[in-house]
Amino acid sequence: MMRSKSWCSALVLGALALVLPSTASAQEYLPAASAHVATGLEGGGRILQRSRTRLRIAGELRIDEAPENAIVAAGIFDIEPHSAFGGELRYVRTLSPLVAVGAGGIGYFVPALLFGPCAGVEVRIPILKKTYLAVGPEVAVFALGNDLPDRMVIWQALFQVGFRVDL
Repeated sequence: MMRSKSWCSALVLGALALVLPSTASAQEYLPAASAHVATGLEGGGRILQRSRTRLRIAGELRIDEAPENAIVAAGIFDIEPHSAFGGELRYVRTLSPLVAVGAGGIGYFVPALLFGPCAGVEVRIPILKKTYLAVGPEVAVFALGNDLPDRMVIWQALFQVGFRVDL
């Protein structure tokens, strides 16, 4: 009698295990960090000149359910010939293991205010298992701010070189 109860219990538990959904695992965050140096051309109106050299330090966050999509927040620091500080927030879509595209907003806060959209392409060349040489073009258009000449939009076309690390 005791033996039949244990078989019944085992069958019931086995059936429940097949019918009930397995416990869901939590989403896993996939962070990354990058640092880039960029320079290029900038202009506005009739002006065309070499842009300031910029240092960009960024943090990226993806989730394992959609690893091709990421949100990137960055601090931007112009280091020559004049200093400036700002930030950037963009959406990045990985098209292949080697290519990513992104678009978002960029703004300078010090010494004056400038805001606008930005976009870029990044080619990721593997160096180590989770480390990449990251290169590519980037454009930004500054249409708002108190540092703009009257009725003028400033644009930048930059080429950036840096490193990206999956954490």
